[in-house]
Amino acid sequence: MEQPVYMADIQNKIYEAGLIRQEERIVLTAENCVLLEYYTGKTYSYRMVELSTLKAKRLFSKAAPLNESGYQKAMDKMLLQAVSEPESTFSIKPVVRARNLLEHIFSNILPEHGMDFRENQAALALEMLESLQGNRLALCEAEVGTGKTHAYILAVTVHNLFSASKLPTIISTSTIALQKALTEEYIPQISDILMEHRIIDNPLSFVVRKGKSHYACDSRVKGYRSSIAHNDRHEDKELLSVLTGLFTGACPLDLDTLPLTDYVKSCINVERCHLNCPLSSVCRYRGFIRKAQSLGYDFQIANHNLVLADVLGRKNGRRSLFPPRGVVIFDEAHKLLDAARQMYGMTMENVELERLVASIYNAIGSGNPDKTEIIRLCETMQEQNALLFEALRYAAGTSYDKNCYAVQIDLNCIRALKTLMAVLRRLSVLFYTTSREKRDRYDRLVNRMEQQETKLSILFHHAGSILWLEMTGAAACRVCALPKQLNFLLSEDIWQEEIPYILTSGTLSVGGDFSHFKRNNGIILAEKRRIFETSKASPFDYPNHALLYLPQDMPTPSDKESGYFQAVVNRLEDLIEATHGHTLILFTSYRMMEQAYDGLCGRITSFPIFRMGKGRLDVIDAFRKSGNGVLCASDSAGEGIDLAGDILSSLIVVRLPFPAPDPVLEYEKTLYPDFYGYLNEVIVPGMLIKLRQWFGRGIRRETDTCVFSILDSRAGRRYRNDILAALPDMPVTHQLSDVNRFIVAKKSGAYFE
Repeated sequence: MEQPVYMADIQNKIYEAGLIRQEERIVLTAENCVLLEYYTGKTYSYRMVELSTLKAKRLFSKAAPLNESGYQKAMDKMLLQAVSEPESTFSIKPVVRARNLLEHIFSNILPEHGMDFRENQAALALEMLESLQGNRLALCEAEVGTGKTHAYILAVTVHNLFSASKLPTIISTSTIALQKALTEEYIPQISDILMEHRIIDNPLSFVVRKGKSHYACDSRVKGYRSSIAHNDRHEDKELLSVLTGLFTGACPLDLDTLPLTDYVKSCINVERCHLNCPLSSVCRYRGFIRKAQSLGYDFQIANHNLVLADVLGRKNGRRSLFPPRGVVIFDEAHKLLDAARQMYGMTMENVELERLVASIYNAIGSGNPDKTEIIRLCETMQEQNALLFEALRYAAGTSYDKNCYAVQIDLNCIRALKTLMAVLRRLSVLFYTTSREKRDRYDRLVNRMEQQETKLSILFHHAGSILWLEMTGAAACRVCALPKQLNFLLSEDIWQEEIPYILTSGTLSVGGDFSHFKRNNGIILAEKRRIFETSKASPFDYPNHALLYLPQDMPTPSDKESGYFQAVVNRLEDLIEATHGHTLILFTSYRMMEQAYDGLCGRITSFPIFRMGKGRLDVIDAFRKSGNGVLCASDSAGEGIDLAGDILSSLIVVRLPFPAPDPVLEYEKTLYPDFYGYLNEVIVPGMLIKLRQWFGRGIRRETDTCVFSILDSRAGRRYRNDILAALPDMPVTHQLSDVNRFIVAKKSGAYFE
């Protein structure tokens, strides 16, 4: 007898009514009845439950489980004993049954486990479910505190219970912190709850996917371990222990979990995985990939870059990095465009071809019949590479900052590019057509040549690219290219695929308008019938727990006026004293952050002051432990950092976070007939979304209270209405005395100690 496809809500309904035993299972459904089987240890006991009345009746026991004919007899017996008219339990459409089950989970089950019912969270999950059922492209904005992660995990889990396809779901994130939260907190918690309430029969499963460089290569570990052991140095003892653990399988394959330097990781990670490897038959990385590529996991968790690498790989005819998927969820979707620019863009350093030449010289032996020609070609490549980058530096134009310049491909560049591509093609032929014995050693070298030729070709056919030059050192530089029509490429490569997508973040819109996000990410080109938009406000009590301070006496921002800088430092000191520390100050430039930090250090003595430089996330922990410190930080602290409680009770934005001029923005400006259209469609929406991200640091829990301050005079004048419309509703003041009163009224005595 064929088992029913959609049983989760039936099983849970019986469980919630207290009618199903721990080891009992549903084995048959017939109209309005279900048959339960229970093995006592000696016999198989069978009971029926009538779903309309939720009454159970014992039917019979047997020494052996039912066979096909036994199921038919049991069905007949159940229908004879049913006292009520068959109702529509099994005829209700699966989409409705799925919705009913999801509502039940949020309304009744989650509160049993200490999770308060949040109306916006439940509504968001139901809208996500409807989008999945309708195969839509859903933009789901959920402000801080809404609970979007629980919402999409439950929505996709319930959707899969009622779907004929049981394909895995890809969850793509921007940060490792969210991946850890998903694997260590959210998914296990939801899995335990659903298992307990008989909604799922097996725990939710997941696998974390990363690029191959994050994993250990058994062959390279073996070789590197031998070289270290041969040196026999005492200081390598701990490293040898880790390498031995890796090779024997005692240590995890994921290098990110091991105490190794970046250099050591680069010596032992997976570089090229091929069948000719002597350890291929027992390779743990290959085993991991085979298992990860199976359909055995409910969730495949990765970052945006890996998901986009898979998109580009499939586009170029390579095998997918992921198994067939039923749903793709982009969490932290506001970072998707940054990842796309990295993956679709191209960078070429001036030393890349020089390194390739060095590798070629190391590879060719004295017995190579083409050695003379190869050396001549390498000399030509070095000469033309120098000419190319000399021409690029000479053609550098508009300076976007001290290290970034607009660049043009002139005739000198074209000549060098043509010669370099011809040289690389000839070298590829020489190495590819060598004897089979040597060619195995040259495969990687030929691959590098092809990659370099592809980069040169992008520069040669540059009309469709935005180009710029970055100076990375005294003599080091790199040329960068990004497709002008990136949004069209994203639309074609991602959003045209007929599977449901959920894109979620706390900041996708400007006042509920998703146009800016859709335009940048190519979603605006998708079929309108597929696009779904929703925005859920934060459940936090901003009107009573927050205050927005917009001073009216600040001078216009200036990088040259010393009076402006002095006014900023004076006001920062006033606010720090008014809130008794507990302050995060966000700057739009490192230079001003350094100057303000130095100025405050000479004035503020009651509270510890911290400065967060590039990559200095350890300072966040020191600030958190200080209890009442002051943290000067840049954009890196403006999102993705959780500073709940009183440690952060004052968030100060020194300047409105307008996007800094760059080659992409400069190109986008040319797409508008006048500057004001560009300002209103690109610059201001970008600033408002960033500002909302920054403000999201202020209140992280229901009980948090915070003063938000913007010291940019433009916030109280030209952009006041735009800012107030974009931010949560909260009282606004121009008086510093109101900040004092707010803190005194909202904070307990321990706060001031």
